[in-house]
Amino acid sequence: MNLKFKDLKIQRFKDLRFKKLKLKKMLNRRDFLRTSLVGAAAAAVPAAMSDKAFGKPLPQPAPFTAYKIGYQLYGIRQLLQADPDSTMKMVSNCGVEGVEYSGMTATPAITFRLLQNKYNMVCCGIHYGLLEYEQTGVVPKMDYCYVLGTEDVACHWLENNHRGSLEKYLSHAKVFNQVASDYKKNGFNFYYHNHAYEFQEVFNGKYAMDILLENTDPALVSMEFHFSGLPADLDIIQYINKLGGRLTKLHFPVVDRDGNIILKQEIIDAAKAAGSCKWFIIEQNFPDAPTCEKLLGSSVEILRDMLNK
Repeated sequence: MNLKFKDLKIQRFKDLRFKKLKLKKMLNRRDFLRTSLVGAAAAAVPAAMSDKAFGKPLPQPAPFTAYKIGYQLYGIRQLLQADPDSTMKMVSNCGVEGVEYSGMTATPAITFRLLQNKYNMVCCGIHYGLLEYEQTGVVPKMDYCYVLGTEDVACHWLENNHRGSLEKYLSHAKVFNQVASDYKKNGFNFYYHNHAYEFQEVFNGKYAMDILLENTDPALVSMEFHFSGLPADLDIIQYINKLGGRLTKLHFPVVDRDGNIILKQEIIDAAKAAGSCKWFIIEQNFPDAPTCEKLLGSSVEILRDMLNK
């Protein structure tokens, strides 16, 4: 009896020790995930949302080229909210290869990712304003990008109180360097998407946009050049040449009812010559699906012809 009791105590001790070791390993793993940005981003994504679970978009059909055509979905956000499936199908039918998001994170990323896969498109980027970086940092954005399947994430907006002085833009440049570094360590690429105000504000004889570029690391911060509404004296081609390898996306709107775009062949050629610009992204506010399909389809066709020249 004593021997059996002793054996039982030894076995219980071994069981208890095994449970403690197992618990310790679990806690160590949790601590690692909490202290690692990669871990934080990955931990927030359930296993069911892995790349394997999503699958991948089907191979793109001809005549798709090395230069990709994207569409900024912000202009049809109401259509997306009303009928996500039909809207994404329509965008795909227009010949768009990638979609770019802005101001849509109230919708779960999984909703968009499944529609991307269903209609054979990829996410070519997502935009956040500086205020969103100040409020929540980069980790929630990496979570969202991970599910969408994109490595590209931007800052696209400075609030009015973020503008107005050289000191503010210098401060933003420091923030962008840090944000871009955090992204880079975790496999994401950071780019800045301009509007007109960065070229309307001038400090010490320099555009605010130039101040941001000169004070950010070219290896970390690239550029989506949006050339609509810029000062008339700004030479767009010269500016594209100046951006060189920092230009990763060219962004422009549709401008008339026939789907024509603010674009000249020499602008396309300059962007292609940069060697780093792979995405050419159209944006326009379309009031309804039939108008969007007609005009976006026309714009994609015009742009495709220009890219193939």
